[in-house]
Amino acid sequence: MTEEKKQKRQFYVILLIVFLGFLGISMPYLIFPALFLNPDYSILPVSWGESSRSILLGITLAAYPLGQFIGSPILGALSDDYGRKRLLAGSLLITALCTLFTGLAVAWQHLGLLIFSRFATGLMEGNIAIARAMAADITTISKHETFGKINAATSIAFLIGPLLGGLMSDKNLSTRLTTSTPFYLTSLFFIGLAGLSALILENKVSNLAGETRSFWQRINILKRVSVLFSNKYLRFLMITSTCFTLAVDIFYEFGPVYLTVRWAMGPAHLVLYNAILCLALATGNGWVPTLISSHTSNQFAIICSLGGLALFLIGIVLANSTVFVMLLFALSGLAIGLAITLITVKISDSVSDAIQGEVMGVQVSLRVLGDAIICLLGGVSLLLSSKLILLAASGMSICAMLYFAQRYWK
Repeated sequence: MTEEKKQKRQFYVILLIVFLGFLGISMPYLIFPALFLNPDYSILPVSWGESSRSILLGITLAAYPLGQFIGSPILGALSDDYGRKRLLAGSLLITALCTLFTGLAVAWQHLGLLIFSRFATGLMEGNIAIARAMAADITTISKHETFGKINAATSIAFLIGPLLGGLMSDKNLSTRLTTSTPFYLTSLFFIGLAGLSALILENKVSNLAGETRSFWQRINILKRVSVLFSNKYLRFLMITSTCFTLAVDIFYEFGPVYLTVRWAMGPAHLVLYNAILCLALATGNGWVPTLISSHTSNQFAIICSLGGLALFLIGIVLANSTVFVMLLFALSGLAIGLAITLITVKISDSVSDAIQGEVMGVQVSLRVLGDAIICLLGGVSLLLSSKLILLAASGMSICAMLYFAQRYWK
C-alpha cells in the first residue's frame, strides 16, 4: 500500500471516530433541560423553586466545558509525547465509563454524581484536539481538506445526535426508554470507538527529538500556555479564534432562544432552523475552504467571514420575515464554517509538528472556557434582551475581524 493510500485510510478512520464520537456527545444534548425544568422528567424534588432549578441547570451544563478546558490541552500535550493512538483510545475508554456514570446518576436522581460525571467526561474529552493533531500529521492531504472535513463531520453529528437522543428517551415510543438510555448507548459507542482506535490507527509520537518534559511540566496548563503564547503570531491567532468562537457560541446558545421569543417558534421549527444551520456549517467547513483557498488569500477570506457573520446576526435581529431569517441562518453557517477551518489551518501552520496536539488542545480549551461562561451567565443575560445578546455576538465578531485585519492592513 502506497503512503498516500495509507494516509487516506488513516484519515477516513479519524473522520469516522470524530463523527461517531460527536454523535455520542450530542445525543443527550436536549435531555438536560428536561431533567431540571420539566416535572415529568425532573431529577430534582418537586418542592425546589424555578430559580434553583435554572441555576443548577447552568452549573450542570457548565461542568462539561470546564472539564474540557482543563483536559484538552493536557491530553493534547500528552499525545505529542506518548502517541496519538494511545491517548485517544485511553480517553475514549475513560469517557465511556464517565458517560455510564452519568446515565446511572440520572437513573438514581443523584445530582452530585451527575455534575461530577459531566465534569469528568469533559476532562477526558480531548478527542477533537487529538483528531486535529492527527490530521495535521497527514502530509498527503491538504489541511484545508482534513480540518474542514473533521469540522464538517462534527456539524453533521450535532445535527443527527440530538434527534436520536430525543427519540431514545421518549417514553411515548416505548415504556422501556428512559432519560438514561441515551447515556448508556453513548457509553457503548465510546467503548467501540476506543477499540477501533487501538486496532487501526497508527501510534505516531511527534515529540521524538523535542524537549524532555516531566509529567508535571506536561500538565501545568498555565505554564504551557505562557510558553506557547511567547510565539507572538500564535498568540495573535489564538486571540482571534477565541474572540470569534465566543461570538459563534453565543449564537449557538441564544439563536434558538431569540427565535422562540421573537417568533414563538416551537420545537419542530427550531429543529428545522438547527438543521439548516448544521448543513450550512458542514458545507462551510468541508468544501468551501478548499474552493476559496484556490481563488483568494486565506487572510481575505477570514476577514470577509468574520465581518459577514456580524452582518448576518444584525440581519437576524432586524428581519421581519422567517424566510429571510432562515436564509441568514444558512449564510451564518457558511461564514462560521469557513472562518473556523481557515483559522485552525493558520494556527496549525504557525507551530512545529512536535506540539500540534498541545496547540490544538489549547485552542479547544479556550473555546470551551467561553462555553462555560456562557452557560453560567446565559440565564442572567436573558433578563436583559435576547436581541441584545445577538447584537453582542455581532459586536464580538466585528472585534475579531478588526483585530485580525489590523495585522494585514499595516
